[in-house]
Amino acid sequence: MALLAKGIWIVVADGERALFLENTGTPDKPKLSLREKAQAEDDGMELTDRPGRMQDTGRQQLSAMELTDHERLARERFAVTVAERINRLAGRDGVSRLVVVAPPQTLAVLRDQISDGARKAVLAEIDKDLTHHPLDKIGALVAADIDPL
Repeated sequence: MALLAKGIWIVVADGERALFLENTGTPDKPKLSLREKAQAEDDGMELTDRPGRMQDTGRQQLSAMELTDHERLARERFAVTVAERINRLAGRDGVSRLVVVAPPQTLAVLRDQISDGARKAVLAEIDKDLTHHPLDKIGALVAADIDPL
């Protein structure tokens, strides 16, 4: 568990919330301290309409059109704001080592949005959803995942 040293920041995010944690313990016994917490705002948009129809080339044929997935778009927008915060952490705030933990879809957006400078500070990326776990459990799981690296 040598990689989860004291002073490493861990960003645990999903499409709705993000935790910015710092290890204030030792590599053997990580103790995560919550430095920031972010939560996506509910835009209250709820769609109840049927999918639209579009005229096909055939006679009196209509095809259904796919609805826009507003929930997915909201999760992606939130991930972009998390990536902006990671960029500030690695830039202006001077964090030089961090681990990013997020589900695969959120992790993909974060990878696209994290700057090159911040990418240099990222020690590991873990594709898990740990936002609902207690801090001590997050520390143990992250340490176990990055230890083989």
